[in-house]
Amino acid sequence: MNHTLVRLISSRLTQGIRRKRFLKFTKIVALASVTLGCLALILSLSILEGFDRKLHNTAERFSSHIIVTSFNREPLPNYEETSEKIKENFEQVTGVEPILEREGLIRSTLHTDGITINGIIPEKSVTGFDKFITQGSYSFTDDNAKEAIISERMSEKLGVKMGDKIVIFTMKDNSALNFGGIKADNFTIKSIYKSGMVQFDDVLVLIPLKRAAKLFDMPEGTASSYKLMLTDMHQSTALVDTLESFLRYPYFAFTIFNFHGSLFSWIELQKEPIPLVLGLISLVAVLNIITTLLITILEKTNSIGILRALGMRKRELLASFVNQGFTIGLTGTLLGTGIAFIICKLQDAYGIIRLQGEIYFLDTLPIAIVPEHYLLVIAVSLVLTLAATIIPAFIAVSISPLRALRFK
Repeated sequence: MNHTLVRLISSRLTQGIRRKRFLKFTKIVALASVTLGCLALILSLSILEGFDRKLHNTAERFSSHIIVTSFNREPLPNYEETSEKIKENFEQVTGVEPILEREGLIRSTLHTDGITINGIIPEKSVTGFDKFITQGSYSFTDDNAKEAIISERMSEKLGVKMGDKIVIFTMKDNSALNFGGIKADNFTIKSIYKSGMVQFDDVLVLIPLKRAAKLFDMPEGTASSYKLMLTDMHQSTALVDTLESFLRYPYFAFTIFNFHGSLFSWIELQKEPIPLVLGLISLVAVLNIITTLLITILEKTNSIGILRALGMRKRELLASFVNQGFTIGLTGTLLGTGIAFIICKLQDAYGIIRLQGEIYFLDTLPIAIVPEHYLLVIAVSLVLTLAATIIPAFIAVSISPLRALRFK
């Protein structure tokens, strides 16, 4: 095959189109449809993957893979002994973190709000929560310090900053309903975190575990729950029953999938219509390329007849039309993927697009840049483009030279 001739004829076909506004417009539409199709495909995949990763990672850092608590929410004694017992008997468990939790109120000079208080030991953290710290550090001056770690969102609502004083109120007992059971203490804001998940950032306040025990009037060494991290998150469901049998009543265990079931179900629900929607986008792009080539054939019927009469082989003519359609597809694919990559990088770096956290769980649109997505979209786009050029190209070579020369 004469490749130089194929490229020459293909470029001449394109030049012919440029002289006619309507045909030029159809080519632009075909190019734009491929570009927008690839752009939509990559952005959709990147956003879904971003949501999936962000929600899983954030849920892990707040809740761990398995949470062990008690049936009646009573405090569990001897957290050191229980933690060691779990680690010694379950090799899948990589870390155990005791938590002392209770609901309460937080008050500043400007605002009062409901919160969930978590007594923690930062040195025993197993979830990687320290990655969320934006100001200060994930630590306290000592294990009995009157210090608190609050979210960036909460600090804005309360009108406070690092080093400011806040008051935390709580009940001495979860079942107490009288005002005589209320305890309060002053705390200094030691650090500020930001997870991006509104349902946590709105309510979670961290204080030293020993200070929490005093605030809640609980014996030292007690915990209300344990966070367990495993070598593989997907082992959690199989391990829960064994863990409960080992620890016995009143211990009760549940997984991250039980605790955040609605989050993960929401993500799966968003993924379901994506193949259909993106399939339709791809179909429109393919049809536009076919239409452009068919119009080109209609305009160039006389030229096709002349070329065939001069001895141009069918294979070379076929390749000329395939080359023209493939050029449109390749250009559109590269433009679409390039624009998508730039948008993803900007969103990932600057968080330009904001979300309503109360609806979408996150306050910034998450993006995940996955090379496999780009390779997949490019491959599928080029294959579909190539397939779309075959039908018009075969129509072009099947035209009789005699009839083509008579065509006007």
